[in-house]
Amino acid sequence: MKKYTACRHRKQFVMLDEHHHEVGRIVDNSTLFSLRHYIIYNCRSYDIRNVGFMKNDLELFNSKGVIYFTDLAKERIIRSGEAVRIYHFDLKKTNRLSEKGRLLIEIREERRWFKDSVFHIEADELTDDLLVLMFLHYSTKEFNGIGGDGD
Repeated sequence: MKKYTACRHRKQFVMLDEHHHEVGRIVDNSTLFSLRHYIIYNCRSYDIRNVGFMKNDLELFNSKGVIYFTDLAKERIIRSGEAVRIYHFDLKKTNRLSEKGRLLIEIREERRWFKDSVFHIEADELTDDLLVLMFLHYSTKEFNGIGGDGD
């Protein structure tokens, strides 16, 4: 299993590997009139767009098209393109993402007094780091009550 930590740094989520090297970051570029989220991974930018009923779902895309999108109603993330894959998530105290019953990603939040929380992430060796970043963003957002605040 690969192990990561993620924490907020200003308006960004920075994800680090075991050796404290940056893997990627989730940027929140909010102004008074616009809201934009995107992921920087391997020196490339991937935009995040809120879609669906009440904007509870996400699409992760770049200039080539949509890479991943969520389906909150069926609790899944879908990889689009030629190699379509369907992942199922469970958002509770420990957020989990699995494929065909096999656990791929697990995210636990460590809350600290008077400081931002730190997220501890374990991912399967074959799991795409971009998927880890997208799931981190989705599972830590508060879309009408979803997120890691439940049991």
